[in-house]
Amino acid sequence: MKLQSLHPWDVSLQEAKELQVRLAPLVSCSDLVPQEVRHLAGVDISPPDDRGLVKAAVVVVSYPELEPVEVSLAEAEPLMPYIPGLLSFREAPVLVKALEGLGTSPDIIIVDGQGYSHPRRFGLACHIGLISDAPTIGCAKSILVGKYGELGEERGSETPLEHQGETIGTALRTRDRVRPGIRLGGTQGEP
Repeated sequence: MKLQSLHPWDVSLQEAKELQVRLAPLVSCSDLVPQEVRHLAGVDISPPDDRGLVKAAVVVVSYPELEPVEVSLAEAEPLMPYIPGLLSFREAPVLVKALEGLGTSPDIIIVDGQGYSHPRRFGLACHIGLISDAPTIGCAKSILVGKYGELGEERGSETPLEHQGETIGTALRTRDRVRPGIRLGGTQGEP
């Protein structure tokens, strides 16, 4: 998979925030999903092991069958500790290594992390979208910013996630009567 280099990863906290502000306008929240989707990828990393290394995994599945097509793994020492709002500077470098190992280019990438639903509108999913030039969907378990209204108890119930008068994502219940996941909108770099 061909990826773009946007900037160095070993940056200060202030530089990381400034990069997010500078890159956020490059994100498109338009529906840029291809007409024919054949491959989906999911990306995530592990907690650090006893050596301080994290492992990144990218799993590509066929669509609509959801059969495994390819797996790519990478490991590295995170350059930054976990800091809410700056997850991409911790996770993206090792995720990029795993994405580079793919022979299959996914049509959509689902990222375990925020996307547009972010204080600076540039979370991990946005970063991966710009780097890969692929549509990405951030899917997080917690909310950094925003609030949502009433949500049904049944699987599939959804409601908008809003912040400062803008819809920035969707709260989605993925199983009956459990805490909802947050689907954080699709993103992709503009051409």
